[in-house]
Amino acid sequence: MPIRIDSSGGDTPPVKPGTNAHELLTVLLNHPEMGFSPTELTELTDVPYSSVHKTLSRLREKDLVQKVDSYWAAAEDVAASEIANVVSLQQIEAEYGDDAYGDDDEWADAAPDLGENA
Repeated sequence: MPIRIDSSGGDTPPVKPGTNAHELLTVLLNHPEMGFSPTELTELTDVPYSSVHKTLSRLREKDLVQKVDSYWAAAEDVAASEIANVVSLQQIEAEYGDDAYGDDDEWADAAPDLGENA
């Protein structure tokens, strides 16, 4: 099955949804200013305690998370990127959220006929 390659040249691989890595990273990205212990992450997710350390270590090798003392958090650049994406989506929603084209097809009746070959 083909996979999407990030054309921006970034070397951070995506985290596959439905995996322990995705579940842990989601919690960390939802709270970018917080650090969590492995026990807390186990309580907040369906990831077994025995898998938390191993999964977080793999995420750290990919520079997706950081460890501060015995607490884990999203890596600063990953968290900043995620926050920027959310802010961008919120801006798009604020700017175009009331766009009626998707809700109502009456505008199509007023559009000029461009012919068969248009």
